[in-house]
Amino acid sequence: MSGGPPATAASAHVPVKHRRLTCRRQHKRGANRMKAWGMMLARVAVVIGLYFAWFFTVTTLFFDYLYPRSTWFEQNKVTVIILNDMVGLPLMLLAWRFIFKENLFKAAKFRVMSGKSVAIALWIGLGAGLFTVAFSRLPAIATDKYQFRELFDYLNRAEWYVFLVFLILGNIYKETLFRGILMNEFRRVLPVWIAIVIQGVLYGALFFFGDIPLSLYGFLGAVIFALLYVWFKSIWAPIAAQVACQGSQYLLWHYGPETTDVTMMSTWMAVAAVMIAVGIFLAVKHRSSISAPLSSEAVTPV
Repeated sequence: MSGGPPATAASAHVPVKHRRLTCRRQHKRGANRMKAWGMMLARVAVVIGLYFAWFFTVTTLFFDYLYPRSTWFEQNKVTVIILNDMVGLPLMLLAWRFIFKENLFKAAKFRVMSGKSVAIALWIGLGAGLFTVAFSRLPAIATDKYQFRELFDYLNRAEWYVFLVFLILGNIYKETLFRGILMNEFRRVLPVWIAIVIQGVLYGALFFFGDIPLSLYGFLGAVIFALLYVWFKSIWAPIAAQVACQGSQYLLWHYGPETTDVTMMSTWMAVAAVMIAVGIFLAVKHRSSISAPLSSEAVTPV
């Protein structure tokens, strides 16, 4: 005789029901993943499509109709970037409101930051600005082979009030676009480190159009700014770092020493690298204190 309870028809069907339930759950998870990927790809397509559609439109209008009318534009070519950003940001806001039914400012995390967070972001930005200016003045870099000096001359030749508008408006738009929208979309379906790498590659490619040294420069900067965004949970962190970086570049370009001495430039690069490293150390140490959203989704009034 068997010591166990007799098998019943009901008990025989339990494994079959369990397998069916497991299959349904797996199918549902797969469908949800496909939906998430589809939504991510749709949003990325909208962002990149709008960006390029308006960018090529405004550059054509500017250089065909405005630029020839005044020599003022020769010094202030960044005006075309300002015009791009003035219309580009509202276009993104409208797309998010009417296509995706969301508030872009909230989605991008325009959250209030603490004074310490702002100070760390500014410190890292200052280090990055000093490093890039010193690097661009190395004799091996300041040649026609590379386009660093041409890029900085294009941006920094502008009069101060034009540059100020470019500095503030441009960095709000740029950070909202790449960190606030694109990186967040990649994070919906990918680990955060992969999302950071992809947005860095896109940042270098979209801004520098295949120039490998400049694209690498853009990639490295985008990774640092993305880390600040992830650690401090506010889009104002990379905006502050970008403003400090490009603002210091402008000041050093106009008022810094005009030397190309390799020893001096290498020394300044070393100092800047230490500044960035210290800033990143402080940011990593400080991020634990802001692990939860400030005041539960506090959004900076815009």
